[in-house]
Formats: sequence, C-alpha cells, structure tokens
Amino acid sequence: MKKRFMTGVVAAVTALAMSVSALAAGSIVGTIDMPNASTDKGTISLEPVAPGAYDDDLQKVVDEINDAKSSASVKAAFDGNLPSSLAYYTEKGLEVKGYDISGYKFLSPVMNLGVTGVQASAGNLVKVTFVANNMTDGMIVDILYYCAEHGWEVVKGVRVSGNQVAAYFHSVSAGTPVSLIYKLAAANGGNDNNGNTTTGTSKGNGTAVSPKTGQNSMIPVAGMAVVLLGIGAFAVVRSRKEI
Repeated sequence: MKKRFMTGVVAAVTALAMSVSALAAGSIVGTIDMPNASTDKGTISLEPVAPGAYDDDLQKVVDEINDAKSSASVKAAFDGNLPSSLAYYTEKGLEVKGYDISGYKFLSPVMNLGVTGVQASAGNLVKVTFVANNMTDGMIVDILYYCAEHGWEVVKGVRVSGNQVAAYFHSVSAGTPVSLIYKLAAANGGNDNNGNTTTGTSKGNGTAVSPKTGQNSMIPVAGMAVVLLGIGAFAVVRSRKEI
C-alpha cells in the first residue's frame, strides 16, 4: 500500500515538474499577452500574425521571433537576422541612426498592425496607443516596427498611463509586423532624445518590476509540487521508523 502511495506521489510530482518546465520554456506567442490598440487617424487593426501574411523572408524572421522563448532578448530572438544598425524615431523624427537595443525584451508577440484610411508621413504622423496590462512601473516601453520604407526600426514609446503607451508612426500600411519591447530602469523614467534610458520619480518604490505574463500561472503549480514532495518525504520517514 505504501509503495503504491509513493509511486502515485512520484508520478504526480513528475507530471507537475514537466508542466512547470513547459510553462517556463514557453514561446513568446502563448505566454506573453496581446495588447489592444487605437489610433487618432484612420482605421486600425491589431491581430496575431497569420501564416503567409508577409513575403517569405520577412515571414520567416517573424515566425522565428514568435517561436523564441518568452525570456529571450530581442537580439537573441532575431537569431542573427537583426540589421546591424537600427534607426530610432521619436515624435520629432529620426533621432538615432545606430540605436543599441541591448537589454530589450518582448512585452508582446510580434503582431500584424494595420492602419488604413490615412497616409502617414513625417509631416502627418499617425498616433497609435497600445493597451498592455502586463506593463509595470520602472519599465521603458518602445515599439519594434517594420517600416515598408526603412525596414526594422524602433519607435519611441510614450507612457500615457500605467497600462498604455503611445507611439507616432511616419509610415503605416494595411498590415506590417509590430511588437512592444521593453527594458528595465532603476526608477520610472523614459528615453531621452538620444534613445538613452533616463530615470525619474518612481510611482512606487523605485524598483524595476518584470512584466506580468502568463508565467504567473506556474506559481500554484509549483506550490502543489512542493506540497506533494513534502507528503512523500513524510511518508518515507514514517515508514522507516515503523520498520
């Protein structure tokens, strides 16, 4: 009877451990939230990237990014396909030609952003506001965007509220890849005109907090595994005493 009980405990713990590992190693799609979006001009759509949405080369890069681990950095997720030099744009226009994205991770999957009914340009910027409930204090959020004219670039994010960030686009289309990316700062701040992280007065305790993702679901699973391990250990100790 005791052997059967212990066998059941071991099996249950093993299954839970596998579940925890699967969650921890989850890809960007499935473990990171999809935000919502609105625009001040035209009609907007923000959807998961469908197979064959882009030309073969771009589709391959997007698919590889979304298949990367949720903990991967932006550089690592590109797997060598990231341009050697990225442009960094603010509402004022091009600010940095060779922007360093070291330290950035993904706050959202790469999504398909469509804005129609308006012609964006440097003189007619389109403001898009993203709502992402996994944003936290101390997080610098920018937008990784594939511009039809310039290729991959970074657009400065402007925090509107605790869960909203806006960006000004000089180019939009019926469908192009976009993703919210972030890096952590010591306190709430933003990016200066050179794309550098600046610090400011924190709304909380000044400590950077990682994003709230689907990985939080691992907590109860891991807790149950610990409980079962404790029960199993107690049963083993007690059985030895009775021998």
